[in-house]
Amino acid sequence: MEIEEIREQLLELKKKKDVEGIKSLFEVTPSIDIAEAIEELESVRDTLYFFRIGDVEYRAEVFAELSVDKQQELIKSFTDKEILSILEESYADDIVDSLDEYPANMVARILNIAPKDLRKDINTLLNYKENTAGSVMTTEYVSINSDLTTKQAIELIRAKGKSAETIYTIFVRDNKRNMVGTLNLDDLIFAKDDEPIIEIMNKDFVFCHVDDDQEEVANDFKRYDLNAMAVFSKDEKLVGVITIDDIVDVIVNEANEDIANLNKVSNIETPYLETPIRKLLLKCVPWIIVLMILQVFSTLILSTFQNAIAQLAILSVFTPLIMDAGGNSGGQTTTIIVRSLALEEFDQKDVGKVVWKEFRVAACIGGIVAAFSFCWLMFEMAVGIVNVSDTAISTWGDKALISLLVASTLFVTMIMSRLIGCLLPFLAKALKKDPAVMCGPITTTLVDIISLLTYFLLWTYVFCPMLGL
Repeated sequence: MEIEEIREQLLELKKKKDVEGIKSLFEVTPSIDIAEAIEELESVRDTLYFFRIGDVEYRAEVFAELSVDKQQELIKSFTDKEILSILEESYADDIVDSLDEYPANMVARILNIAPKDLRKDINTLLNYKENTAGSVMTTEYVSINSDLTTKQAIELIRAKGKSAETIYTIFVRDNKRNMVGTLNLDDLIFAKDDEPIIEIMNKDFVFCHVDDDQEEVANDFKRYDLNAMAVFSKDEKLVGVITIDDIVDVIVNEANEDIANLNKVSNIETPYLETPIRKLLLKCVPWIIVLMILQVFSTLILSTFQNAIAQLAILSVFTPLIMDAGGNSGGQTTTIIVRSLALEEFDQKDVGKVVWKEFRVAACIGGIVAAFSFCWLMFEMAVGIVNVSDTAISTWGDKALISLLVASTLFVTMIMSRLIGCLLPFLAKALKKDPAVMCGPITTTLVDIISLLTYFLLWTYVFCPMLGL
């Protein structure tokens, strides 16, 4: 069912005061769809009405899917008892994700209402650095002792598992509370009742530390096909777990950030239509100005060779072609390398292999592009797309030399652009920066400078003498 249909159906049921109909719709509709349906309701009273009808557990799920602005709007109208019911059915890491965006007075109110244990978990998670494993982990997980039998473990999970964020991966500790293994729920279910946990658990488990970068943790989830991962403190104690749903959020956020960085736009966390114009200006304008300043080198090159352009104005006709081709080629390489680095298909020690491979690819591409551009420019001049009748280019030999000049420049530009696009991500990685930050428009700007310089140097010292100018 479409979101608009759900919204209309909810409003129609409300109008009829059909409470059972609303509850039935809630039961068969995913919480994310309900959240999106009530997100656009203008009346806070309508939103509160639907919230107060569903059971507490479902309300918490829907609340977690709402935008931060909608959540704050509801909290202002909630009683302390209603806030407490939402908190008790929510996971600590989900609460922290929202609190990061709330004003201080609202955070204080929520922490005052929260039960002591939950408040402790929230404060613990709030103190971890942003974008680390600690900032995305949850403290609500199932751990069992290694000396239990399968039957005892299942009974324990039945008693405590309801409040955990995941029970598909169970974390096993010894009598000193050191983690010694993990256990998949399916292995537990199919084991014999009297079988010791220590015999069926996985002793070779994957874990991370609270200060590890969340993107590296996401890569480990993909590499080892995990549903959950243990998070250790600096003293090697289990302090929380990261679940696959949190990692999906991390992957989406990192992808958005990389796309923004590739295009030199500061990452925007709020939806586009909800982002104020002033915020969009602040995100975009600074990078545009920075890139304009970097273009001073292109301006300097054009200024230096303005006499050559004045001598043969047709040279300026081909500069956009050369600059665009170089920028596109460098951008392709940058995207490939950034993606491969993010997926850990190679690392810093492989830079030599990658550069050598890119050089060979670039030489092949450069040769193909140069050959095509030579033929294409000859065709353009032959049919009059490029008019050379009023210039010093009169014979077919002169036209061939001009076409060869552009082709030669493109050959050099293809090689240099791909090498720059290849090396910049490695440089960023070496400086411990996000590789995407040094890509995109920066690569294009550097390639523009090199391609212009190559073009006019070849003209001045090679082709100009050959044409006798």
